[in-house]
Amino acid sequence: MNNLSIYQEKILTLANQNKSTAHIEDFNCSYDMKNPMCGDEVKVRIKILQNKIETISAIVRGCALCEASAGLVVEKKKKKNLPDIKFLENFKYWLCALDQELPTNLPEGIKVFQPIREITNRHTCITMPFEATIKSINQFNKEI
Repeated sequence: MNNLSIYQEKILTLANQNKSTAHIEDFNCSYDMKNPMCGDEVKVRIKILQNKIETISAIVRGCALCEASAGLVVEKKKKKNLPDIKFLENFKYWLCALDQELPTNLPEGIKVFQPIREITNRHTCITMPFEATIKSINQFNKEI
């Protein structure tokens, strides 16, 4: 088994986990996004309590990369503090700067997308669930 097949297996596992995750009905913030280039759709639902993500779900209609990224969002953000303000910026920079090591404010699990860094037209598939999560939280914070 080569490195790419290991990554592919991990990506497919994350995607399958997200597909089988229950979607929350009790949420106080949400955000829907669509990638106009490929048609991927993400619907993030979050329940924030005391400045922490209590529960989160991400409903995806799209490719395995988007589904896997959504699975990573759910896995890494549930029962956690709200993401660092520079999270998305650092994630996008890491994807594009091939010589860049993973920034410390990003979860180690993001490395599963290492082989996709060179395929720039798929970056939005990977970042969209994280972006929808952050936009949902930002919208929630503006309303309170």
